[in-house]
Amino acid sequence: MNLDNVKTAWQQQNNDTGVAITINQTKLSDIKLNKQMQQLNNMKWMRIVESLAFFLIIVLLWQYIVTDFSLSAPTISAFVLNVFAIVGLAGNIGQIVLISQVDYSKPVSDLQKDIYSVCTHKLQLTKLLLMSVPFYMAYVFIGFDLLLGVDLFQHLEQHMIWFYSLSSTLLFFVTAYLLAKLDYKNISLTWVKNTIQFIVGERLVNMAQFINSIEST
Repeated sequence: MNLDNVKTAWQQQNNDTGVAITINQTKLSDIKLNKQMQQLNNMKWMRIVESLAFFLIIVLLWQYIVTDFSLSAPTISAFVLNVFAIVGLAGNIGQIVLISQVDYSKPVSDLQKDIYSVCTHKLQLTKLLLMSVPFYMAYVFIGFDLLLGVDLFQHLEQHMIWFYSLSSTLLFFVTAYLLAKLDYKNISLTWVKNTIQFIVGERLVNMAQFINSIEST
């Protein structure tokens, strides 16, 4: 075998190796992508289950309201919580729609935007639901009525009513401030980063990072 034949054989081997590496990388990317698709599909089913739970809560709260349609504290509390339940139902339905619209045949840059849309929507929905925290007494009033058949508000002294009113107002402003800070723009803050990862879920974060890694290769 002369030198030219050796060079040709060597070049051919390099070409074959390069093609094999490319094919293996493509297969690996497909496998990972299929896994992420399955995880996203599982998340969609979780949102469906949550939607059914919110729907059941809405029905039960409306039954509670119409049973004693008055301006009592438990009835007003049920109405307030019903509003948040409706927000939760609408938000979960929106999340299901967003997940269903993710098209893995799109370019990676478009996929990245879709994934971040799902993440952002989930974060915004959670922030809206967390705004129910300042209305913590609504849970207390309904709980006392359901478990003990007592309208707790009727038994509160005036100074306790003022205390709960002021604490709820203060909690409202504190919650609103913290939720305003809870944004991807403030991801450099440790508590914001950890909270967003907890709310959005490591699964979606990993999915977005995976798509970014494909785009960079």
